[in-house]
Amino acid sequence: MSKLFLAATVAFVSFGSVAMAATPEDCTAMWKKADAKAEGKIAGDVAKPYLAAMDAMKMPAAMGKDGVVADKEFMDACQKDAFKDVK
Repeated sequence: MSKLFLAATVAFVSFGSVAMAATPEDCTAMWKKADAKAEGKIAGDVAKPYLAAMDAMKMPAAMGKDGVVADKEFMDACQKDAFKDVK
């Protein structure tokens, strides 16, 4: 019984705490919500939480440098889980 408990504990610690990266589908859905006007970019108040998340994740300085997040930049950052805490 204790071996089973030990094995379950090891499995949980090994796999239970591993964060799963956002899928392309998750990122596309998040992008469509952020870019509600389908402009291919977000800026201003809409972009602020995403820019802050990109900065916190130490994304390349060129990304969002002008306060605008383009669709490709968004997808790159999203798939690296930069936006996991953005609501």
